[in-house]
Amino acid sequence: MIVGRIQLILPTGQQPSAAGAIESAMSLAQITKANVTASVPRSHATLLAHWLVREYAHLPVAEFNAEAAAEAQSLRQQLEDAGQSAGVSVRLVEILNGLADGERAVVMAARTHDFSVLGLPDFDASSRHLAEQLLFDSGRPLLALPLSRPFHLRLDTIAIAWDHSEPASRVLSAALPLIKQAKRVVVFSVLGARKFPRAEAAQDAAEYLQSHGVDATWEMLESEDRARGRFIMEAAIERGAGLLVMGAYATLPAQEYLLGGVTVSVLNEPLLPVLMSN
Repeated sequence: MIVGRIQLILPTGQQPSAAGAIESAMSLAQITKANVTASVPRSHATLLAHWLVREYAHLPVAEFNAEAAAEAQSLRQQLEDAGQSAGVSVRLVEILNGLADGERAVVMAARTHDFSVLGLPDFDASSRHLAEQLLFDSGRPLLALPLSRPFHLRLDTIAIAWDHSEPASRVLSAALPLIKQAKRVVVFSVLGARKFPRAEAAQDAAEYLQSHGVDATWEMLESEDRARGRFIMEAAIERGAGLLVMGAYATLPAQEYLLGGVTVSVLNEPLLPVLMSN
């Protein structure tokens, strides 16, 4: 078991509901004996000084701020109730989105947590942008949750997508305390996704885990499909995994966007909980 801190990020105005993310964070905290820091960003609009703007925009802006404040309060109540029910220590931190460095504060806070948890609706540009900031600037792993479909975070079976890259190596090391909780671990590499020095690339990672007492198996998969991110997630699901562990942005981000890379595909449309690191 590990004893540490998890940062749960719950942006207001995000659809669908964040209940699944809250439940997953509490479940994970129970398993790892960790505390949870819940960052609840809140939007707050201000009026320009011009009299015409103040005259006609006052009521809509006031209504927007009231709705945002009510939503933030509802999230705080959900978190407090979930923490008490799970027996998990929860520290609430509200970050005002109206400030230019609101997202930056969340990223900086991630640096002193074992990893961050963020729910991702399908094809939500704002959430994906925040996920990328966390991956590139926090120096910590990110657990991305698929909010657009039913899911349940499980650690009994864990799949590891291994491409022998530096990000894959970093996330494998960071995920080791979670991997040790699993009853079954399968490591797989996808031929065609990257040129490996030899065909047994996945075997190397599996043997590393075995040296840590993990009963890990390995596979080499073949896919000519360019949508490799979806292929990897579906391969994990087919093997009964409740969590996928993988590196993020092993290639340049610009190449990912142009060529339809694995990381972009996963962040745009996660099919299961994915623990990632750059």
